[in-house]
Amino acid sequence: MDVTPITRLLGAALAAGALAGTTLLQPTPAAAAPDDDQVVVVRTHPGTGTLAALGAYARLMTVPSADTGEVPDVQAPREGGGQACPPRRCRDLRVRAPRGVKVSDGATTRVLLPRGYDAKRNADKRYPVVFLWNGGQSTYDGWSFKTELTKMSRRWKAILVMPDGGFGKNAGFFSDWHDGSFDWETYHTKVIVPWVDKTFRTIEGARTAVGASMGGIGVMNYAAHNPGMFKGVLSISGALDTTTMSTYGLHPAISSILGYADPDLRRIWGDPIIDRANWAAHNPKDLVPQLRGMRILIASGTGYVASSDEGIYSGTFEQTLWNTQRSFLYELTANKIPYTARVATGGVHNWAWFNDPLRWGVPKLIKASRGK
Repeated sequence: MDVTPITRLLGAALAAGALAGTTLLQPTPAAAAPDDDQVVVVRTHPGTGTLAALGAYARLMTVPSADTGEVPDVQAPREGGGQACPPRRCRDLRVRAPRGVKVSDGATTRVLLPRGYDAKRNADKRYPVVFLWNGGQSTYDGWSFKTELTKMSRRWKAILVMPDGGFGKNAGFFSDWHDGSFDWETYHTKVIVPWVDKTFRTIEGARTAVGASMGGIGVMNYAAHNPGMFKGVLSISGALDTTTMSTYGLHPAISSILGYADPDLRRIWGDPIIDRANWAAHNPKDLVPQLRGMRILIASGTGYVASSDEGIYSGTFEQTLWNTQRSFLYELTANKIPYTARVATGGVHNWAWFNDPLRWGVPKLIKASRGK
């Protein structure tokens, strides 16, 4: 689509109120989301017309960035009794990488089983699987003790799998590295995914995935690179357009997580000019046409420009990542690919803020894994 026709259509969509599938909701109360915040939820469908789809996209673009009082606190909400991963449900397992596949030493996968999984009465029962891909500044098990995942999953009839995706200097960006240091994509898609099916009572093909922050790259790239592997995907405050990561001049706190400290993204995808094709092959925005046919969920805050340096957990960083999602959502709209988006005013980039999107999105993924 050309820019001028799109601009005209957006204006027409808004003027006509063509917001089919758009709902304005108030969020569920959470420690990181004040009751008076506005949350816009938009869903487009395969039959949504061009004007309605553009109107839905325009509605998301009007959600303001504002400081609504969230505190960029990296301290996590604790589960009841301080037990983040109860032994009856939780397994931490080492899955060896085969020769020639390189990952971090001690790579571990946490599996959170549904309640009653080991009960004799359920010995033949099978479950869908939800993979959860971690962010660059959190370990694989952060989902357990930095969010309320264990508590909220008590009602979910699904196996939750949290593979190691690298952390800090070894944050893997869910890629086989250009310089040969790591093979995270091969390890996850060729080793971990089949291992889960062999080890646990899964429903064949009933597989979905969630990614937060850096994990947003993984959740979309893995789905695009491996057609049919996932029935649905959820990105929470994900990095869905890597274009800006190839430029310099960013705030130090942002540039460090985006690759101009450790890890250097040039080691991961190569030079952004010379190896432009490899960058595009790992940029979710450029892979949108390959995501057709699955349930796509996007959740984000719009963030805000903080008055002080609050690092990557800040509203500033949430706003930076929201901008990458705006271009991703545009590509979905332009390619007429249905999606559901949950966008909240403001917000910060920390785990407590991710609780509501998890509670909102994972049950939808579980339904999608069963074809609902």
